[in-house]
Amino acid sequence: MNIKKVYPNELLEKMRVEGTIFPKNASQVGVATLSHEDCSPHVLRVYQLLFNDYEEAYEPVQELAAFRFESRKELVDFLNDLPHLNGLEMLMLLNPYNKDASVIN
Repeated sequence: MNIKKVYPNELLEKMRVEGTIFPKNASQVGVATLSHEDCSPHVLRVYQLLFNDYEEAYEPVQELAAFRFESRKELVDFLNDLPHLNGLEMLMLLNPYNKDASVIN
């Protein structure tokens, strides 16, 4: 099935579209992953897509998260795992534990 997506030109000028994910239980939303290199680290940005009735296509409405990887392989491995992460795993990725932070009471 070919799902139409529309990206702003300024997004495509700076980044590479890695893929999209469309949950089976929510037909009006999706997720797009785009990447770029920031010096040496690879950066993966995750965007929420929303269906635009006028364009009859999905378009990015907000950035949800960004992740840094030291290699392209790490980025690709993460992309392969991303659709299978549950909510708790994603929360931990978005809020990594910092053992140098103050002690939790």
